[in-house]
Amino acid sequence: MVEKPYQWGEGATLEEHSKRKHKILAEYFRRYLRERCKNPNSRSFRLAVVDGFAGGGLYEDGSPGSPVIFADTLLKTIGEINIQRAAEGMPSVEVDCLMILNDADPEAVRKLPMAVDPFVAASKENNSNVTLHVEILQGEFEASVSDFSARVESGRYRNVIYNLDQCGHSRVNRETISRLIRSEKSVEVFLTYAVQSLITFLDRSNPEVIRRRLEYLDLNPGTLEFTNELMSKNEWLGTAERIVFDHFGESAPFVTPFSINNPDGWRYWFMHFASSYRARQVYNDVLHENSSQQAHFGRAGLRMLSYDPAHETGSLYLFDKGGRHEARQQLPNDIPKLVSEGGDTIGMSEFYRSIYNETPAHSDDIHSAIFDNPDLEVLTPSGNQRRFPHTISLEDTLCLKKQLSFYLMSS
Repeated sequence: MVEKPYQWGEGATLEEHSKRKHKILAEYFRRYLRERCKNPNSRSFRLAVVDGFAGGGLYEDGSPGSPVIFADTLLKTIGEINIQRAAEGMPSVEVDCLMILNDADPEAVRKLPMAVDPFVAASKENNSNVTLHVEILQGEFEASVSDFSARVESGRYRNVIYNLDQCGHSRVNRETISRLIRSEKSVEVFLTYAVQSLITFLDRSNPEVIRRRLEYLDLNPGTLEFTNELMSKNEWLGTAERIVFDHFGESAPFVTPFSINNPDGWRYWFMHFASSYRARQVYNDVLHENSSQQAHFGRAGLRMLSYDPAHETGSLYLFDKGGRHEARQQLPNDIPKLVSEGGDTIGMSEFYRSIYNETPAHSDDIHSAIFDNPDLEVLTPSGNQRRFPHTISLEDTLCLKKQLSFYLMSS
């Protein structure tokens, strides 16, 4: 697949897969800000946003690109947060944001100031509570990544979001993602790429692994044709998702390997990398609130990629009502099994860390599967039983009850 970057000098066209990706990006960034500013004692929050393939900021039809989405969402969300805090008698939160916008295309870089300058100006108004610094750079991402990290470090920004919306797959190294995740206290990375390019590359570098993954689809990787018919098959999505996770799974403690759900087939992947289970938990919930923007094929409960195509049928999970229903069918069995494998008890923090690389499920469905299950209970450090999910503490313990139901004993 030939990598074809946007032609910003001619006016870039916003494609369907980018619309879906931008919707998720905007909503997640809004939730990220609300999560990080929810402590009533917080007075300030500092973060850096590095957009490594920023483009020109605005598409030909006037639709916002990622730089505008980040800037606009930042100002609006902090405004909403402070209105709510004032109504509750809480002090305002001040946000200091460094935004580094980079692109290799000089035409894109030339257009960026016109797109983002209005937001910089708005941040300087007296009641904005946002200090927005924007640096615009031109260069290839991999050649410039050390400079980006140095700028973040020199500004002492410990909370960082990298948005890496590359063409093809080869402009961001897997090792770079790992290095970025470890670079500061709290780093999250969004990565976009065309899966066809990745699999073609992997077929050259490790053909035996790719052959094993594709053989049950009766595909010969040496002559693989990425047709619309192939890329629209559920089984293709499941295979590609497993390949993606195999390749990127060690890049971060929590890796979200979901494809952008597109009528033309599952061609583009929009991945989220984080070091905190809470980030993955919020990301899953955002996908459910924006159903059908991304897609998963496999199991709906825990161990989402462990289905065996030779012995069971996977299902398409679009983070919609149907997907949640399927998850609610699987989680009441999956969670007790996980607890029993650990010796009948597991700390809640360990439980969350163990499941959130392995499930597409909504947090409400996971908690319902615990509290509605006759064989499970959540105990406080003092041994009292929790009654409601919103009271759970990370110091609590998830336990199998001493007297199990007949159903669990028989299974």
